[in-house]
Amino acid sequence: MKRRLPRDAFEYSESDVLHTQLSFFQKFMKRHSLDKMTAPQLFNEHEVFEILSDCYESVQLDGDGEILDDIDALLRNNGVTIE
Repeated sequence: MKRRLPRDAFEYSESDVLHTQLSFFQKFMKRHSLDKMTAPQLFNEHEVFEILSDCYESVQLDGDGEILDDIDALLRNNGVTIE
């Protein structure tokens, strides 16, 4: 049997990142009651998926509410009005 070594604290897989991106995407949609057309457009136009990927380690340390607040602030700073 092959023995697995412990993962480095900063080692993560693409599926880990994808899971985090989708989780925050769904929470963002729910928070703002957005439809399945508007939310992806916002996330793509303002590179939110990429930011979540680039900042993955930090995202893991902060609470969900704080990350969602950061996403809201990013969009507001880019001129997006979210109800």
